Amino acid sequence: MDDKLIREINEKTSIVDLVGEFVSLSKAGKNYKGLCPFHDDKNPSFSVSPEKNIAKCMSCGEGGAPINFYRKIKNISFEEAATELALRAGIQVAQKNVRKDPHESLYQLMKEAAQFYQFNLRSSQQGQVAYQYLLKRQLSDSLIQHFKIGYAPLFGDALYQLLKDKGYNTSDMINLGLVKQKDDGTYHDLFSDRIIFPILDHQGHVVGFSGRTLSKTESAKYVNSPETVIFKKGQLLYHYFDALPEIRKEKHVILVEGFFDVMSATLAGLHQTVATMGTALTLSQAKLIKSVAPSVIIAYDGDKAGIQASFQAIPILEKAGLKVEILSIPEKMDPDDFVRSYGPEAFEALFGEYLKDAYQFRYDFFKTGKNLKNANDIQDFKKQVMGMLSGADQGVKAVYMNQLATDLGITLDQLRPEPTPKAVQIKPKPKHMLNKYEKAERYLIFEMMRSKTVSEKVMRTLKSTDFSHHLAAMIRIDIERYYHNHDVFDLDHFLNQISEVNREYVQHELLQDAYYINQLLSTDQRLEEYMMLVRDANRIRRRDYLKAEIEKDIDMAAKRGYLEELNTLNKLMKTKPRREPWN
Repeated sequence: MDDKLIREINEKTSIVDLVGEFVSLSKAGKNYKGLCPFHDDKNPSFSVSPEKNIAKCMSCGEGGAPINFYRKIKNISFEEAATELALRAGIQVAQKNVRKDPHESLYQLMKEAAQFYQFNLRSSQQGQVAYQYLLKRQLSDSLIQHFKIGYAPLFGDALYQLLKDKGYNTSDMINLGLVKQKDDGTYHDLFSDRIIFPILDHQGHVVGFSGRTLSKTESAKYVNSPETVIFKKGQLLYHYFDALPEIRKEKHVILVEGFFDVMSATLAGLHQTVATMGTALTLSQAKLIKSVAPSVIIAYDGDKAGIQASFQAIPILEKAGLKVEILSIPEKMDPDDFVRSYGPEAFEALFGEYLKDAYQFRYDFFKTGKNLKNANDIQDFKKQVMGMLSGADQGVKAVYMNQLATDLGITLDQLRPEPTPKAVQIKPKPKHMLNKYEKAERYLIFEMMRSKTVSEKVMRTLKSTDFSHHLAAMIRIDIERYYHNHDVFDLDHFLNQISEVNREYVQHELLQDAYYINQLLSTDQRLEEYMMLVRDANRIRRRDYLKAEIEKDIDMAAKRGYLEELNTLNKLMKTKPRREPWN
């Protein structure tokens, strides 16, 4: 899509109207303001300028021109966002400018099927029985509509006939698991007399269905779409697409097992809830969560099977780089049972008292059912806990070693392993010498730890992506999140709130720096110089990338765009600090 077309789409799309679809805006002078949809915003920091036709959060920096805003809020590609907004604005987009999705006709077919099921829920006599069942499960009309719940009529070929009349291929209906062929050559619908839950992919396309029976004699409570070219169950999470705006704001995902668990959690105001749809969690699903949030809360069923599933999910989530916590639901209930028994407010309150970190959960899991007066159980328990602590940092080890010693009624010395023969000493590698840009990042983190005011200034001035070191960038985000709930920075408390990888980096890298050890302080001028250096480092990385792209064989429009950006960067980088701020 060329630059001219992109400019036209942005110019003909009102940023105020577009943002207003997702954010409640109020007039603020010549601009508009609202709560940022990209982070947990307490005070309206999302500013929309009709004059410049752009939106920007003054806190997290997210936003942009219409296409960029729409791309981010819908979690779709730039090209998809531009195409959708072009259609809204009545702008003709030539086919050569649009990369056609090879599965577009399949998505449309599945959308037709979903609409058929939704229509039947409200408009058929049998559907009314299913509708009343949903109401008894405390689902409101708005929730039923939000989740696009439908009903598949009793045995027949109504869906098949509808899709056939609309010109869809029978082979596509069969391949997507909507229709089956009988032995006599006729066709019938796969789903019959079932409540239908549409399953969406990460772009909002209906890609599959799950049908729940209303019959108590039916052996299979749920029937799911088979694996198809667009439906890979192990790569999808139920409600993921609709939960994205809330996930971005809350910076975490709540992971449950079933459809009704998601709905009950949503009823409790926890819109960032997704489900694995009753199957074991996969690494692909964990990575999908990691792509939009740094942490996850497992809220599986409170019975033995749910606890076991939580235990098995933890290493998968940790492998994806997620901070993991577990909600222990009382009375062996699942989220849906608990909400229906005690109400949405009581379920939301559980996240204060019944939340455990992954270490505490595993420790309790290992201890459950053990007789700590039985030698075999003692050995098993000790082995399991020590294995869990093998990769933990010293602080975590100390806490659980003390807890283990107390539970076993022995001293801490008795837990320590026998000394091993002295290993051959290997000469350590020379320590990496920080350059001026890395020093600036590190010193800014120290100053952010000291002061909420400084932290807010850094957050206003720099994006997390301005930091070149990925762990430094993550610590900067952790500090920002910590100050959302605290006015004063407490290092020990902070370390208990962050991931194991980030905690290792703070303890073994940052806290060993002479700047921290000697408690050096920076003036306002030095803070500005640190921020300038971090900005410059990001610009240098961008400049090098642009130079490399310009050297490639690319179309002239793209090359001109890169050259313009390169010239702008060069102008911005002319002003440098007169001296290094630490000299």
